[in-house]
Amino acid sequence: MANTYGRDKLKGTTKTTGDFNLANRFSFEIDGVLVAGVHTIEGLENETEVVEYKDGEGGTVQTRPGQHKPGKMIVRKDWSNTLEWHGWRKKVTDGATERKSISVIFHNDSGQEAGRMNFYNCWPTKHVLPSFNARNSGHASESLEISWETMEIKAG
Repeated sequence: MANTYGRDKLKGTTKTTGDFNLANRFSFEIDGVLVAGVHTIEGLENETEVVEYKDGEGGTVQTRPGQHKPGKMIVRKDWSNTLEWHGWRKKVTDGATERKSISVIFHNDSGQEAGRMNFYNCWPTKHVLPSFNARNSGHASESLEISWETMEIKAG
């Protein structure tokens, strides 16, 4: 007998209501404070280990969820010669990790909040300072790789 667990749930509709959010209409907050100059947020991911096991004498390998790995994100912003990100990362290297909450807020065409992603127990795992190139007229930027433990998504 085939495994039909959850098949009835897949028969539902997948219609989307409302407008889609544009990728360039967002803001970024750390502990409720807007961080200006953020232009890229990427690598938003989380995963669970896959544990393989065999049940009795059966020849089929089955799987189940294992440990949940922390999520990760990379945030890039224009470098403005401020020390907030450097100071937050330095606390980690000094052994006094400071965990914060982060929000990525989506905005509609009129600039109002259309939804948000909240990330909890965040701390910086890597800080990349700007690269300098005399042949480039673009802004210098820095990035912060951030680990997070839990998240929630809120629709507008």
